[in-house]
Amino acid sequence: MKVEIITVGNELTSGEVVDTNAAFMASAFTEKGFEVTYLTTVGDNEGRIEDALRRAQEHADAIIVSGGLGPTADDITASSAAKALGRRLIMNQEVLHTLRQRFAQRETEMPLANEKQALFPQQAEIIPNPLGTASGFILRHKGKIYAFLPGVPRELIFLLKESIIPLLEKERQEKVFYGSRTLKVFGFTESAIADRLKEINPQDRTTSLAYLPRFPENHVKIAVSGKSLQDVEKNLQDLEKIIREKLEGRVFAADQETLEEIVGHLLRSNRATLAVAESCTGGLIAHRLTNIAGSSDYFDRAVVAYSNRAKVEILQIPEELLASAGAVSAPVAEKMAEGVRQISQSTLGLGVTGIAGPGGGSEEKPVGTVFIALSSPKGTISKKYQFWGDREQIKIITAHTAIDWVRRYFLNQLSAVSNPPSRKRRTN
Repeated sequence: MKVEIITVGNELTSGEVVDTNAAFMASAFTEKGFEVTYLTTVGDNEGRIEDALRRAQEHADAIIVSGGLGPTADDITASSAAKALGRRLIMNQEVLHTLRQRFAQRETEMPLANEKQALFPQQAEIIPNPLGTASGFILRHKGKIYAFLPGVPRELIFLLKESIIPLLEKERQEKVFYGSRTLKVFGFTESAIADRLKEINPQDRTTSLAYLPRFPENHVKIAVSGKSLQDVEKNLQDLEKIIREKLEGRVFAADQETLEEIVGHLLRSNRATLAVAESCTGGLIAHRLTNIAGSSDYFDRAVVAYSNRAKVEILQIPEELLASAGAVSAPVAEKMAEGVRQISQSTLGLGVTGIAGPGGGSEEKPVGTVFIALSSPKGTISKKYQFWGDREQIKIITAHTAIDWVRRYFLNQLSAVSNPPSRKRRTN
């Protein structure tokens, strides 16, 4: 079944509000195996809404419309739908009664403007909205299904999941099962991922791969269809295994999992603790790690040693080292990792120092130069990175890389960590 999504609102066409509704609906329908043909956004203009509704009949079986169902003068979706599809607007007395009851429960008189929300095109099937005053409705016209939903995201999400998707699944003729899995990748570019997976070329429409950049990650979405849920799940598992092998440990999570959750699980299952010494990331690493409930089980502390003075006083980094190597250097990153591990008595110590920009760089150490170090019972390692982007992007990718080092440590993917404790090795 082909689906077109139409979102309505001047706030969308002007750019004042980001259209998250369209993105959510497209993702929700795609995951259920529907083909989303068009995403259309129109302002609060009767003629343009009517035109969009008429055109949608040409390339979709179901047309999903959000927005413009409120009580104000610019909420004209219902009246535009009536004109576009040749219906009269009629007052639904049951909806009007429900509206009045809702306001009475709040001990307030219903404004006259809200009566407008009980006006629907003739033969509309009402979709009750327990979360707001704007009821949704469905129209059937020339074999097509039109579904109209409020634009408030919380209400739209509820009605889409509870009413619209189940309706369309029941209506579509083909009885096929669908499944999808999103594999999250870090450390390979989108083109490098595609190159490694080029031999995976589905020969029929039962399987597809999509490459989705999500800075600083890249996602690979697998979509599979089959005649049974068992077939779908088996095909998903088989393909996921192949992709993970080809990407050599760079797949760190699937679907809703996050890097922080995966790292937290590894720390907890290994009964390990972590402390962090940050400079250029300014506490971003600690913020992300502590976003996970229960992170106090494994996360001990963070030191934001932004100035040289802080590095000396808190982490006991020798002033002569800072003077000779510079604050942004491998030796200082290593001392940061070792210092925070020593004062916290944690299993692991993570140290990060770099130049996030836009100023502060030099020919020898340009903006984006970052050193990451990890101190563990096996020794201390460090590595120099040259990241690109603005200040925020450099901070984000630095934090992501540092957290991923912890994951890779437990998976034995940081080869230098395997050195005996008496040795220290730098990776460049």
